[in-house]
Amino acid sequence: MKRHTLFFMSMILIFSCSEKINENNGNQENLSLVKVDSLQIPYLGLLQLMDVHPQSGKVLLFNSQNRALVVGDFEGSPTQEINKHGDMPDSYGMFPLGAGKFGENGQNFTIISNQGVYTYDLNGNLIHGGKHQVKEMPSFSGRASADTEYFWVGDRILTNGAGRTAYPRNTPEFYENYTSFAWFDTLDRKVEQFMNLDEASFYRNGKAHDISHMIPRMAADKNRIYFIQGIEPALNIHSLNPPYEKIKRVEFEILDYSFNQGQDFKEADPSMISPDIYSGKFENIKVLDKYILTSFFTGVPELEQDKYENLGWMEIMAKTKKDYRHRMMVMDLEGNKLSEFPIPFELDSRQWLVRDGYIWFLGAENLEQEEDFIKIYKVKLGE
Repeated sequence: MKRHTLFFMSMILIFSCSEKINENNGNQENLSLVKVDSLQIPYLGLLQLMDVHPQSGKVLLFNSQNRALVVGDFEGSPTQEINKHGDMPDSYGMFPLGAGKFGENGQNFTIISNQGVYTYDLNGNLIHGGKHQVKEMPSFSGRASADTEYFWVGDRILTNGAGRTAYPRNTPEFYENYTSFAWFDTLDRKVEQFMNLDEASFYRNGKAHDISHMIPRMAADKNRIYFIQGIEPALNIHSLNPPYEKIKRVEFEILDYSFNQGQDFKEADPSMISPDIYSGKFENIKVLDKYILTSFFTGVPELEQDKYENLGWMEIMAKTKKDYRHRMMVMDLEGNKLSEFPIPFELDSRQWLVRDGYIWFLGAENLEQEEDFIKIYKVKLGE
């Protein structure tokens, strides 16, 4: 949504850049998720949702176990597996750095990785692309999830690019130099990292934080970047273009949100990545027309964690999902809260995207029995 620079300057003078979302503000709307349709993709195995192309009726998914790209369609036809990882001339490398995305006509898709940018046709033939032309690639944090969306801005790609920096995470210098995003320039084939932690960020509290707790959830429109920094309960809104002007920071007041507070530097092992499974977390964020949507898990308070003590990891995941419902928060484009409601159990609260005015959810995994298909739900935001 376009805003003139003079308007931004006036607003900055009038309001603080840090605001609180009021749980009882007067702008509440009676919104909910309304299922419109569903499609079934025949496949035995676990898949992550990368992209949906409604015009061509195509779906792009990823099997993280065998690293295969999977192309399906709305008609339920047999899927096609495409293997482009590993040491091959047309390979994107070992893992995608986020979700692949269809081209405008739905007849090709682009994969980004730590290695480069690659566009393939639906049979897996490389159309164009290749390695980044840099002497040394930045070190991005961990294996970015294959369902994390990137955004085309002209000939450049805006993506999560959470950088490890040259410093270990149990030092102040790590948090001073941490960057959240990266530009992949597809013409010059270069990489540029940007966006340091906000001065008011929780991650500047003098504690060591697990890297997986810091990876941002990000969405963008024509003028702005909207992001939540990992598990931190705050929305950051910045200009899309340099110098990435801070438009607003909105701190969430979610009364039952409980999240990991970090640990003392001297107790943290900088070589370990061990996320707190009980911590609250923000799972996804998207822009839909005049709304910002974010899904989140409230977390399990420390005094209530004992009841899961003797359970395995999968059992804990299943039980906490029932005991502490994952929720959707709806805001306007200025970060004012409009609505909040539980996400239906049959929808995957992390894997969803917005296309053509609808929300497309991957169906939640059936933890009780293995199925030879996956479901994708077409959902609208309604009353």
